Amino acid sequence: MHRQRIRAEVVEILANKLHKLPAPATVPGEDDDEHDYDAQVLRPEITDNHLDIAEVTMDLEDAFGINFEDVLPGDAGMETIGKVIDYIDRRVNAVRVKPAAKKHDDE
Repeated sequence: MHRQRIRAEVVEILANKLHKLPAPATVPGEDDDEHDYDAQVLRPEITDNHLDIAEVTMDLEDAFGINFEDVLPGDAGMETIGKVIDYIDRRVNAVRVKPAAKKHDDE
């Protein structure tokens, strides 16, 4: 899955749950460059409610088939939406990388 698609889905999920976050552009061809989502700090700027963070975490896990293990969105190391997107991108695309086939010696 490409990072742009992951970004679009993450921003949509967060904007639907965290009402302080502006919704992305919904008109085709309209830029949402007016708001720098990647640099947006989640806590405390968008929410400081732990229930909000838990809900978006579960929604993101369901949407991408991953688990946030040690760090949740908004925690240190994953403070911004861009860092959340990077984390999801690494996790989703790591699953798609297949291990190299074992070589069998037929000698």
